[in-house]
Amino acid sequence: MVSSNHGETILKISHAVAAITLALLSTVSTVCAAQVNMKMNAAAQPLFDEAQVLSSQGKMQEALAKYSAAAKADPSSSVPLSQIAELFRQASEQAQGERQVKLRQQAESLVSQILQKFPDEPLAHEVQRKLRDNTPPPLHKASAAAQAEMDLGETAFAQNKMDVALAHYERAAAIDPGYSMAWVYAGDSYYAQKKYAEAETRYRKGVEIEPLNSQGWRYLSDALAFQGKRGAAEDALFEGIAAQPSQVPNWIKLAQLRDAAGYPVTPLKLVRKSSASLGADGKPVVTLDPEFSGANPKATDGALWLSLGIQQSTDLIAQKDGKANATTLAAETARWRAGFQVVNEVTAKGAPELQDPALKTLQMLDKDGELETALLLLDYREAWRPELEAWKRDNPNGIRKFVDKYALRP
Repeated sequence: MVSSNHGETILKISHAVAAITLALLSTVSTVCAAQVNMKMNAAAQPLFDEAQVLSSQGKMQEALAKYSAAAKADPSSSVPLSQIAELFRQASEQAQGERQVKLRQQAESLVSQILQKFPDEPLAHEVQRKLRDNTPPPLHKASAAAQAEMDLGETAFAQNKMDVALAHYERAAAIDPGYSMAWVYAGDSYYAQKKYAEAETRYRKGVEIEPLNSQGWRYLSDALAFQGKRGAAEDALFEGIAAQPSQVPNWIKLAQLRDAAGYPVTPLKLVRKSSASLGADGKPVVTLDPEFSGANPKATDGALWLSLGIQQSTDLIAQKDGKANATTLAAETARWRAGFQVVNEVTAKGAPELQDPALKTLQMLDKDGELETALLLLDYREAWRPELEAWKRDNPNGIRKFVDKYALRP
């Protein structure tokens, strides 16, 4: 989704929500049922529309009140709640101290609740991604003059003045030719009017300028799908996944296309249950989920997560001493392999097998020699960008091959 990390300001929230909602509310008939919870009733929609206009004008408190009213008017819709979570997340980045912690906790709690009720809610997944890893992909940041045009375009877009919005976006593209999002937003101006061929042309310009614009590929896929170009739509989604594998909405759309064709794709649903950090005194702190305290049938799961936490703390100390880099894919893969070795050792002594389906799947992938690829695609962090680009060079069409073989997504 659009965020300040992609060259946009906080004023861009309304466009992001509008674009996702348009794409998911009016998709091909074979996947409509999967997006039914993105709809709002007649009482909530006007409140949501008002919130979008207020957001585009930078009136965030007023926007928050309207989004909250929309959520109350239609408790079955996830859209207003996801928007509130994004507002909390962005506000946390601008706050400090206890207020920052509180706002982040509010965003995390709300996203967790949304995804429990709506597992494939796209905006909630994007908020979750940015809470977990807000390092932006290497995309061009708009110049000040181009950004000013984008801001004007956002206000017009929120007011449904698509011709005015389009003019501003195209001026931004002319001012800063390297800024791909100007063309993506220009495409949205046509997409909102169901002019999919025109939208496709603009989206293509965007991803040609910056092939790592994952969002641009996703929206291109939408425009292609509406023109009946399902194969090309799937190709665009694979390009979007290759651009940034952690953007779950691309995977969700890919799963919808494949489900409709009779080839279901299963989410891994990996939830991390241990973490490690260095305290103020420089000593490691390992945190393990309380569900593993005492004797329980998930003892082997707990042993794996504890091993991962301990290995991470060891790597953090080595990194602090300048002896290692704890943030690479290679380091993460090594930690998991060590963890599965612990599992092998404890189960050989009579401990129960792993219980969590996600852990069992990763164990299978490790035995298949695909653990590193699985982590790269299904648990991606932007710190792994150099390794991702190298893997793509060495494995042309590798993402499609992995999905075809294992039918997995994040």
